[in-house]
Amino acid sequence: MSVPGTFPSLPLPSLRLGTVTCIGVLLGGDAAAWIETAAPFVTESERVQARRFLHAQDAARHLVGRALVRRVFGAALGLAHLGDFARTPQGKPVYPEGRLAGGDTIDFSISHSGDMVWAAFCRGAASGIGVGIDVELARPMPDLFELAAQLHPLECAAIRAQPEPERAAAFYRCWTRKEAVLKALGLGLNQPLHSFQVQPEPRDADWLVSLPGRLEQEAACAAWTTRDIDAGPGYQCSVAASAPSLPLAVFFH
Repeated sequence: MSVPGTFPSLPLPSLRLGTVTCIGVLLGGDAAAWIETAAPFVTESERVQARRFLHAQDAARHLVGRALVRRVFGAALGLAHLGDFARTPQGKPVYPEGRLAGGDTIDFSISHSGDMVWAAFCRGAASGIGVGIDVELARPMPDLFELAAQLHPLECAAIRAQPEPERAAAFYRCWTRKEAVLKALGLGLNQPLHSFQVQPEPRDADWLVSLPGRLEQEAACAAWTTRDIDAGPGYQCSVAASAPSLPLAVFFH
């Protein structure tokens, strides 16, 4: 578990070409202290946005995620200061400056839940590779079947078929895996969750079954890297990238 004062000196990895790099930070200590320690690495507009959150913990997660991305990008690009994220027409955050010498691009994704903040990066060739990550803190779910009804019919049926103690875990596996894929595609929840399919079973990799709007699903899914990350007790974390057989590098603080 990291404490606020250690964040500016956390050792961060370099981004290797064709590798999915995932960095997690477990926030320990006071939320207000995390807000203060993240402040030098975020923009004024992000600080203004953080002040709109009702709870300090939400503001801390928001700012630490963006500060983490800025620290990694700053080292990769050799820049001391980076401006606000831009957004694609579909709403995915990107850096206009996120292109290295030689044309390599860096895609990134941020997720946070509970006391956990994760960011995923993928440095790809000039054509770019989309990456998405999602982490969720498992909570009691009295409305589990209602939420599961948003998923693909086969996923929903598989969750309902689980013994009662296993249903929530199967739901969270589906949810984080689907969120990761949608983020990698740059679609977010603009794409219906029932329009594609993942495996709900507890498997570490290769859990993508179908993609939105793809006719040759087996070949399309084989062209992706999909993995789960051990984020610790009570958390489910998944990452997806739109290129096949990429190595995964995980760093947790």
